[in-house]
Amino acid sequence: MASALASLRAPFVPGEQSTFLSDLTVGELVLLEEIGYRPVDIVSGAGTASWNPQFTTAGNEGTMWGRAIATAIDHARSGILEELRTRQADGVVAMRLELEREHANLLTCTMLGTAVRGTGKRSDDDRGFATTLSARDFHLLVRAGYRASGIVIGVSVVGFAARSVSQSLGIARDNVELGDQTTALYSAREKAMEMMEREAGELGADGVVEVQLQERPVNALLTHAVEFIAVGTAVHRGAGGHQPLAPEFQLTLDDPPDATFGDGGA
Repeated sequence: MASALASLRAPFVPGEQSTFLSDLTVGELVLLEEIGYRPVDIVSGAGTASWNPQFTTAGNEGTMWGRAIATAIDHARSGILEELRTRQADGVVAMRLELEREHANLLTCTMLGTAVRGTGKRSDDDRGFATTLSARDFHLLVRAGYRASGIVIGVSVVGFAARSVSQSLGIARDNVELGDQTTALYSAREKAMEMMEREAGELGADGVVEVQLQERPVNALLTHAVEFIAVGTAVHRGAGGHQPLAPEFQLTLDDPPDATFGDGGA
């Protein structure tokens, strides 16, 4: 901690550093400095997609629908990594994701976070990483001998049968479970998790942490389906394996809830 504070007090040397922008708290800034990372700038990425939901039938996956959502998220992810390369940064911490839905089945995905640069020499082959981990959790991950590989996603949409008028009246009276919708939710969850595992495998990751889920039933005149979206951070164990940490007492006051997904009308 003392070395981190000393680095913050170091005088400005032209050509060696520049003014940075970040949405980090003072505590998060100090923690990043402690593990050898400096904030560079606030970076963002965006992607938009549309689809026809009427092709989703009961019990089947809405491939076009789910692919459109995944494409919008992937474009935003690619955009934020491109900004990393432009700024010669190593990664993004505390990335937030917003899904904004508009009329005519149009969805816009935006990602926003703070780009950071490590003090070590960066190879041209190193790919920039993005993570939903807070700066505090990223600090803990690095100290324990792990590294973040990138954001991985899983998206699936599964349709379910519409209820008849008599079923709707019976449900209103008897308060029974919506079996078809529950089955669709389980199916969508399983397919989204499989997609996330495939993405983590392509990165060669050891696992995924901080997985956050968003589920949305869609009940319209001609459309009845469940959207399921999962977002997490893929991680690698370092060559030395897990590094034990000395316990530290922390007292957090008014800690905000974890929110990878922003409001964004989702």
